[in-house]
Amino acid sequence: RLGVLPCFLPSSAMDFVDSVDSVDVVRIRWQKARGYPMCDAARHSLAVRLDGATLEPADISIWSEGPEDAVPLEFLFAGAPSDCDEQRLGDALRTAVEERLQAEARAEFRSQLKRRQESSLRRRKSNSAEEGDAAEEKWRSYLQKPAPEVKLKVHKVFDAGTRMRKVMGCRVSLSPEAAQELGKICFRHVFESEEEERERLQRLKWYEDPFLTCFYGCSCVLILVVVLWLCMLLPAVFRHF
Repeated sequence: RLGVLPCFLPSSAMDFVDSVDSVDVVRIRWQKARGYPMCDAARHSLAVRLDGATLEPADISIWSEGPEDAVPLEFLFAGAPSDCDEQRLGDALRTAVEERLQAEARAEFRSQLKRRQESSLRRRKSNSAEEGDAAEEKWRSYLQKPAPEVKLKVHKVFDAGTRMRKVMGCRVSLSPEAAQELGKICFRHVFESEEEERERLQRLKWYEDPFLTCFYGCSCVLILVVVLWLCMLLPAVFRHF
């Protein structure tokens, strides 16, 4: 049965909803995300498994209809089996979205807990009561926030492909909190606020940053090439002396 999905979201999504007209703003952001490539990690984590086949969403975009108090989204799965069961695909997608959002909630809890522990450690070293009080207040505020429901509802599963290639479409609606969090997973540059981006970059290890990984990797290759070049050049130079 296709129906409503209960789930819990990180508090960052609640902060967003508390501060703006959530449905309208989230819909506008999903409209802005049209045409952007979806994050590869999001494709992998939102993949559905059906009859031994793994289907990754080729794209997620907003569609024009749907409930007024929710955000309507359309998932497209390319390369679906010819005998793909629509009911089972809807159920599998519902499970995949639920698990992904719950994993995001657990990751945020660990992140918030780690920040509190780091703040407590800094407070002991510096004897700064103000910094500790602010950190404890943020932690209590995080714990006291209610966990909203995702309210994911599957409206339609349909064949959007051609004779040459089967593409399955799945139209769903989610609560604004869920759609905002899903947007940050799939199109982070569109949905992430400046403060969230700043905090994320501060916690990022160098090997988790694609730019730094590429920079250091290329630097190591260049250094290795220079060393090899010197190893071949120096013997030839010394033979002339």
